[in-house]
Amino acid sequence: MRELVGFRRFELWFAGGATFIYVVRRLLEEANRIDGMIEVVEQNRVSSATIWRDLAGYNHILNNNFPLIAGALLFLIAWYVFHYLTLPNWNSKEDDEKIRLYAGLSVLLVVSSVAIYYVAKLQVHYRQNEVGTTIGLKVYSLYRKRNVLADAIGMGIFLVGYELLCQLGYYLHRKARQDFRFISYLVWVPLYSFLTVFVLGGNLPEKLWQSPVFEILLLLAIPIQVYILQAYIYTSLLPYIRSFRTTEFLGRLLAGLLIWFLLSAMLWGARTYFRFPNSGLNNTLSILTLFCAVIIALLRRTSVKEKVALQTQVSHTSAELAGLQSQINPHFLFNALNSLYATALKENSEKTADGIQKLGDMMRFMLQENNRDRISLEKEVEYLRNYIELQRMRLDESHGIEIRVTIQEPDRDISIAPMMLIPFVENAFKHGISLRKSSWIFVTLTLDHTTIYFKVHNSRHPGLVNDPEREHTGIGLENVSKRLELIYPRRHTLAIQASEQDYFVALTIRY
Repeated sequence: MRELVGFRRFELWFAGGATFIYVVRRLLEEANRIDGMIEVVEQNRVSSATIWRDLAGYNHILNNNFPLIAGALLFLIAWYVFHYLTLPNWNSKEDDEKIRLYAGLSVLLVVSSVAIYYVAKLQVHYRQNEVGTTIGLKVYSLYRKRNVLADAIGMGIFLVGYELLCQLGYYLHRKARQDFRFISYLVWVPLYSFLTVFVLGGNLPEKLWQSPVFEILLLLAIPIQVYILQAYIYTSLLPYIRSFRTTEFLGRLLAGLLIWFLLSAMLWGARTYFRFPNSGLNNTLSILTLFCAVIIALLRRTSVKEKVALQTQVSHTSAELAGLQSQINPHFLFNALNSLYATALKENSEKTADGIQKLGDMMRFMLQENNRDRISLEKEVEYLRNYIELQRMRLDESHGIEIRVTIQEPDRDISIAPMMLIPFVENAFKHGISLRKSSWIFVTLTLDHTTIYFKVHNSRHPGLVNDPEREHTGIGLENVSKRLELIYPRRHTLAIQASEQDYFVALTIRY
């Protein structure tokens, strides 16, 4: 975004300048219009007393200048909040509550800009008799609830449509090669040319749903509908498509259909100020938007699957290369361990022999199973047990150290990506065991017919000098978190709670 700082500064100056020019133009046009109407009425021999009596309830500052200035200013603030505070952090996982607050504030400001205009605005028009002769002036209010709602939807479409085009321009600017870095101007030049023409000649919101503005709104509204629907289908329906018979999926499907219906109703209702005449075009376009949204969501899912598969393949290839570089003839190591195991048995050192056997099983797992895309949960649990038992061999649990392990054995064939559980246990032994202070580690693994539940809760003793695990970094929790995002997108939850005294990890994986 750094290379776009200058352009975003230009956007701010353009928006402020355009709003100022638009407001001044409208104020001058309205003042000249009313003066011209008074001259026409006077030419028809209407007395000044009649004219001022007709305008007795009209205050030009309160009923024309104020609503126009206040409405334009509120809409400018809505654009600023949405463009500079909401969208840049939309995909960020941090401060979700603040982002939702900004988005809600943008909607409120758009509605308020239209509402304050219609509530305070009074329109001056000719008063005519039965035969069409002008006999004076009349003042009437433009305020209708359906007008406010319809025009607020229209102004919202303008705002979101502008943002979508801007985001397209940003994307082209970032992704285009150096030779084509001006390709984004294919979006920005027409966009700002249209805005300039509108500022110099447009008139909103009274003529918002009239031609030619209506056609522009329609062109903007359809892709906005498609964008919202495909986002919902992609994030809330497709990840659960395999369990389409469940109540959860049916609820999400009904919610999606409701969103589609409301979007269609708002667009076509706003178009007709919510009188809803029967129109085959409305129904056709509504079905077309749903069809396009489904197609785009499916294409996105396919593209993401291919991307994840490629990233996973690259990650595994890198891991395999690193493993090959770090291996010192595995056959030699296994032969040496077998020799040590046999020697320990001859010397009646059963505990040492058991430890050597577990270490050999762990090494075999690392060399043979760890490079696969999926392994059985049973093998992962076996590795986990071996690791914990080896750690127990070096610790004296009778001196203030408690290690409690509760593992539910899988009763079916369940596959899982390798090394998803052990890093959390490694971290617990690294930071949770002290040879001088009371320490504890609780490991729990349970599962049901769809989900694996894994929890690790341990005491915390950072910076221990005497702990052999202090120099052992393991795979790293950040690495595991990234792998979970790649391999189990929207199919896992990872919650970590840390304090100075303890550390708690709760991981769920839908397999």
